[in-house]
Amino acid sequence: MSDDVMQGLLFAGFGDQPAVDDRVADTELRLCTININRPSPGRAQRLADWLAATGCNAIVLTEVQAGPACDLIRTTLDAHGYLLQTAPGWRDQRFHTIVAAKGFRLDAVEPPGFDPRITAVDLSSAGGTIRLVGVYAPTNGMTPDSSQRRRAFQQQFTAYLADIFHPRLCVTGDLNVVEPGHRPHLPNFEDHDYAFYRGLLNLGLQDAYRNCHPDGTDHSWISPRFGSQRLDHALLADSSALSSCVYDHAPRLQELTDHSALQLVAGLTG
Repeated sequence: MSDDVMQGLLFAGFGDQPAVDDRVADTELRLCTININRPSPGRAQRLADWLAATGCNAIVLTEVQAGPACDLIRTTLDAHGYLLQTAPGWRDQRFHTIVAAKGFRLDAVEPPGFDPRITAVDLSSAGGTIRLVGVYAPTNGMTPDSSQRRRAFQQQFTAYLADIFHPRLCVTGDLNVVEPGHRPHLPNFEDHDYAFYRGLLNLGLQDAYRNCHPDGTDHSWISPRFGSQRLDHALLADSSALSSCVYDHAPRLQELTDHSALQLVAGLTG
């Protein structure tokens, strides 16, 4: 059975269900993470409709830019009952990350991240609290300046996570790095990119996709020129309640964005 078919079986019905009600958050986290690739208003509406139909009770959107398309997505999610959080200063920066949640109490983590690319929240319900950190790390521009910016961000972000570490921490988003041993090998990534990934694991986080698929070969961004890459990740401090983690390629295949979505399900109780 192909990965795409298996993925469809695992998440069959997500698009047919109404948005989750408050009771779902008492039992499980249903997370969708997706890089929305700076959509036009027209594409943003289609993407917002797709997001609202997923049945997820937590959504992390990366590569978001302030403007009409962003406002449309925020308005649509708000209309479906999601609470939204962004980091301070998000309107004044080129990119930011949005966290949306339904069925949870949503509280901003203090201190906030050092860049609006990072949005950290505590999601609380009867099942406990999950600290969710959404991030859009700088892209690999394949220049010395790009490398320096990425390295500085990676080091600051790792230090920030160490400062706000939580037993039920979930870090997710477009990290713009691949794991060591990624297939295919991608020569444009540098030692500090792999060190960043290893550093997250050294904090005590586990790669949710790799946990569920030890030999999986999914990619979240497809490039004939630069090599297909698994750039979008979810890493958990506690994976004991993790039941599934898959890439949903429908948004990319439907040209809603150029990335696949990552979808994760984990229990909240026990």
